[in-house]
Amino acid sequence: MAERSLPIRPRTIGILFAALLVVLGFVSILSGGEALPTPKELNLPPLRTAAMPDYEGQPWQPGAAEADAEGFVPALENGKFALRIHPQTTQIIVADKAGGYDWRSNPPEASLKDETVKGLLLSNLKSPIVLEYVGTQGDDRSRRDQLNASSKELRTTLTRYDRGIQVTYAFEKKRIRVVVQYELTELGLLVRVPDQGIREDGEYALYSFDVLPYFGAAKAGEDGYLFVPDGPGGLINFNASRSSLSQGYVQQIYGPEISRKERGQQPIAFPAFGVKRGDHAYVAVVENGKEETDIKAMPAGLKSSYYNVGASFKYREEYLRRTGRLQNPVKAVETDRMKLDRSVEYRLLSGSKADYVGMAESYRSRLQEDGRLGSKLAPVDHVPLNLGIIGGNSEEAYSRDRYVAATTFAQAADMVKELKNGGVDRIRIIYSGWQDGGDFNATKRFPIESKLGGKKAAQAFVDEMHRLGFPVLFEDNFVYVDVRSAVSAKSNGARGIDGTVFFTSWNDFLLKPSLTVGYGLETAGKLKEIGVDGIHFNWLGETTFRDYERAPTERAETERLYRGLLDYARKELGQAGVYQGNDFTIGAVDYIADFPLYSNYNLIVDESVPFYPIALHGYVPYYGAPGNVRNDYEREFLKAIEYGALPSFVLTHDPARKLKNTPSSYIYSSRFDEWKERIRTEYRDFDRLSKLYDQAIVDHRKIADDVFVTVYENGATVTVDYGRNTFAVQDGGSR
Repeated sequence: MAERSLPIRPRTIGILFAALLVVLGFVSILSGGEALPTPKELNLPPLRTAAMPDYEGQPWQPGAAEADAEGFVPALENGKFALRIHPQTTQIIVADKAGGYDWRSNPPEASLKDETVKGLLLSNLKSPIVLEYVGTQGDDRSRRDQLNASSKELRTTLTRYDRGIQVTYAFEKKRIRVVVQYELTELGLLVRVPDQGIREDGEYALYSFDVLPYFGAAKAGEDGYLFVPDGPGGLINFNASRSSLSQGYVQQIYGPEISRKERGQQPIAFPAFGVKRGDHAYVAVVENGKEETDIKAMPAGLKSSYYNVGASFKYREEYLRRTGRLQNPVKAVETDRMKLDRSVEYRLLSGSKADYVGMAESYRSRLQEDGRLGSKLAPVDHVPLNLGIIGGNSEEAYSRDRYVAATTFAQAADMVKELKNGGVDRIRIIYSGWQDGGDFNATKRFPIESKLGGKKAAQAFVDEMHRLGFPVLFEDNFVYVDVRSAVSAKSNGARGIDGTVFFTSWNDFLLKPSLTVGYGLETAGKLKEIGVDGIHFNWLGETTFRDYERAPTERAETERLYRGLLDYARKELGQAGVYQGNDFTIGAVDYIADFPLYSNYNLIVDESVPFYPIALHGYVPYYGAPGNVRNDYEREFLKAIEYGALPSFVLTHDPARKLKNTPSSYIYSSRFDEWKERIRTEYRDFDRLSKLYDQAIVDHRKIADDVFVTVYENGATVTVDYGRNTFAVQDGGSR
């Protein structure tokens, strides 16, 4: 198990159908010609085939008489909002009519009198866009420079169309052109950057494009904060004392490309950010092109005297290129642009909704609008425990691989029955390490490992669990492959930006997404024969990447294939689960394990908040880290209670030390006999929240130092006191 020449990128429908044909052809070989799932049966989400248009027409030239005292002219209006634009600077103001508040793309000129930054930083602060470019000629093609709306070489054009207004930025000396489109919605502002509007006709190329980087920017000391998608959600407070060592927050949605991924870094799971200023706030949701977007947040004092957050669209990747076997790699930027449409929706909030809870509720509504968040969960009498059981794994011994059994199927049945008899009334079993020889060989999953009892014992285990009323899922990893596997890395491994197969420090490589789907379909079919209720997909819920082949698979296409596999597993077996739960899996999974409950400990983030839990609770069950692998047992238990997570443990029958030389060595303490009493006790604590299982979270707040209250839609409250290591449920007594 993992710890987890320059590419050409034609983005055509043909490539995607070709990838699907690879999947179906792969499964045809494995299935011996049996009936194959159709694209409809795979339930692949539809492609966005309609490109955003670049509007042409007579330039709009508003008269001077229309301008207000600052030079802004009316441009768009609906029943709730009005947009004004400054024809010269192209700054915008969005007026919230009901809230009586103006959201500005940039600080007003009058407030910049005391600004200390000068030059490019000051002109960036005044600009609604910041464009970063690189040269395509000469020796240094990795040097990046910036342009903005104050650049002397810039020619701007305003064009009105039926739904909005388009601003065309043409940097004539660099021969780069970009357009930005603004449209008002019933919830606020939609900003679009169509790929059709981009021109690169000279010796310079677009590297990144920041749109509205200072929208809602605030001074230090104001009442409010920036919201960033760090872990479950993070706040950067305007009134916090901040070390001079504090750096900006720059994170790519769903994590960076595999070759740049930092070990232990939890990727962004959802594409949202926001600002709260007093009684007004917004949450911005990145949609088109989100996979190739950074969220950038800057504290006051770093690049200006303002706090700001925004979306930065990536158009090219920087990487290290080797020029010879004995030479050090040099920085390079890929030649071809990512040809993606981009969009961000700003959902404006005011009054009681102007905080991170209101932001999360609005994001939940967005998931519902997209059809990803279905109906509410059904009420339960008892909460479900996620019980991971490790059958075993492989270790190297005398230059050979040897399977080490830690929990046979018969032993697993005895463990579950003992928990059932001890008062654990609802259990979902996730059995891992069942593959022949361990989980390292992608081509040799079957027959089921004989040291565990083989297929007959597995089927007997599943049948016995069903008699108890408990579902059984088998865990598998279809994403990373150990180099010891019979699968060829050269032929089947995903390639990084430099054209070579990417290997982790554990000597694993990533399977091409189409092959991940192929192996997943094959495994689902064989597990169905013994009555398994689903598959828990390791790595599928937290991984996305581009495969830089001749016909590359883009990040969005990887997600599309992964989601299709999840949907198919649910249809064929009944359930599918993942770790982390990046939001592209929402609507295709029955639960999320190892759900992000903590931040990445970024120095700029002042506190974690349950944005993602608020968005999902009552709709998607989620679990924190297993109880027996927590770093701080009591505090992480209380965090799970505070954020509405469910109980989870991962166990073995034999001592965990048996697995110390296997890929399962991350488990230090898992012996059932040592944990069973703790499981029973903790389950009773979690079960006090059973009536909240299907309830949405409607409020969350800090009421004292280390004391937090979570409020549910049925009026119930959960109060967690970290200072006393206690929690209380309304009408439920205290722990």
